[in-house]
Amino acid sequence: YRLVYQPIASAPVLILLIVSVAAHVGMVGLGLLFFGAEGQRTPPFSDVRFDVGPLLVSGQTIWVIVASLALIVALYLFFERTIYGKALRATAINRTGAQLMGISPTLAGKLTFLLAAFIGALSGVLIAPITTIYYDTGFLIGLKGFVAAIIGGLASYPVAAVGAVLVGLLEAFSSFWASAYKEV
Repeated sequence: YRLVYQPIASAPVLILLIVSVAAHVGMVGLGLLFFGAEGQRTPPFSDVRFDVGPLLVSGQTIWVIVASLALIVALYLFFERTIYGKALRATAINRTGAQLMGISPTLAGKLTFLLAAFIGALSGVLIAPITTIYYDTGFLIGLKGFVAAIIGGLASYPVAAVGAVLVGLLEAFSSFWASAYKEV
C-alpha cells in the first residue's frame, strides 16, 4: 500500500484501477518466477466424508462453509460495532468528509489492505486442498468474487454470499453442459 497506492491516494478511481491491474500483472509475473507454471495441491484439513442423501460432502467443504459463515459474521460485527469498521465505511462513502471528521485515509487504506490480505490468505488456505492452485489462480477467483458481489450487492454480506452461490451454481451447470463454458 505504502509503495504503490499511498502516493496516488487522491487520484481518480480510474487511475487507481489501472494501477491495480498493473500491480496484479507484476505480482502474477513474480508468482510465475518464484513458483513456476506447475500447479500445486495441499492435503485437506479433514479426510472425512458425509453422505447427505445423494450428495457426498467432504470435510474440506464443511471447513469452507463454516469459515465463510464465520467470516461473514466477523465482518458484519467489525463494520457495525467497531470504531475502525465505522471509519472504513465512512472513508469508503466519502473520503474527504471522513478526513474532515478526523479519520486518517492513510490508516483506512492500510487497514483495508490488511483485511484484504487476511481474507485472501484464508481463502487460499481453504481452497488449495479442493482445487489445484496455479500462479494466476487468484485472478479468476477474485473475478468470480467480484461478479458475485455485483450480482448480490456490495452493501450486504449475506446478499453477496447469495450472489456467490448463484455464480457457483451457474458455473457448475455451465461446465456440466459444456466444459468450455466453465470460466465464462
